[in-house]
Amino acid sequence: MAENKKKSSNKKKKNDLRRKEALYGYLFISPWLVGFLGLFLRPLITSVKYAFSKVSFTPAGVETSFVGIENFTSPFQDVYFIPKTFGPGVSSFWYEASLVCVFSLFIAILLNQKFRGRAAARALFFLPVIIASGVVIQILRYNGLDTDLETENSFVFSSDGLAVLLNSIGFPDKIRQVFEQISNRIFDIVWLSGIQIILYLSGLQSVPRAEYEAAQIEGATAWECFWKITWVRVSPMTLVVVIYSIVDSFTNVSNKMIKFISEGTTNMGVSCAMGWLMCVIAMVVLIVVGGLISRHVFYVNEE
Repeated sequence: MAENKKKSSNKKKKNDLRRKEALYGYLFISPWLVGFLGLFLRPLITSVKYAFSKVSFTPAGVETSFVGIENFTSPFQDVYFIPKTFGPGVSSFWYEASLVCVFSLFIAILLNQKFRGRAAARALFFLPVIIASGVVIQILRYNGLDTDLETENSFVFSSDGLAVLLNSIGFPDKIRQVFEQISNRIFDIVWLSGIQIILYLSGLQSVPRAEYEAAQIEGATAWECFWKITWVRVSPMTLVVVIYSIVDSFTNVSNKMIKFISEGTTNMGVSCAMGWLMCVIAMVVLIVVGGLISRHVFYVNEE
């Protein structure tokens, strides 16, 4: 009887703790929720209306007339739209997110080590997040760095020497182009990796030191420790980093589709339609990628 009362008391405490945690969660998202309902919901609904309408600006105000899916199909009538804008804009996420995730984990592992100036190094990599804005990034792209205006790649050094080296070795053109794109996008990768580095760093700091010590006693190498302990332990954070990086890639100002939506057309209906098309594609990609990665995520059972 006493044991049943004890179990009931423990269960009640757990329920109270969960309710308190849920309350904290609602309080945490309440500013975003108020902003969404008060500032974002109405423009969101209006953009859906504009996506299926012809939008005209008159002295009397904004006038709309229903045109069906014409705004969704009209850009694709341009033979250059898919290869020059839509294709690169939609497909760029896979290599951008991959490069950012690998680079972020590498830098996070380095910043997790003990060395002099570690705090300054961490601040340096997080600095782009603090000062990142459309104005700042455009100044850095077009004034502070060399920029390929056609591909929107910003780079500190030219990859011509790398291209010559790869050609002399005999690399195929496709592989050589991949390496050139990576080298040309070093600045963008560093600039986009601030949040991801912090996420990975928080995951690395939560790994118990005793696991590494036990593995070393058993004779495990650093490579084995990485794959058997580090990679497994940060797998939940990898899911978060990948999702964040994909969303960031789809909404980045250098994305071809984002540039088309904001600058490439004067038709507001087409801009809204392409914006919703990108949103749907991004959601599908997130569902697929998130589902695939979730199967390989390891969660520690704390109970």
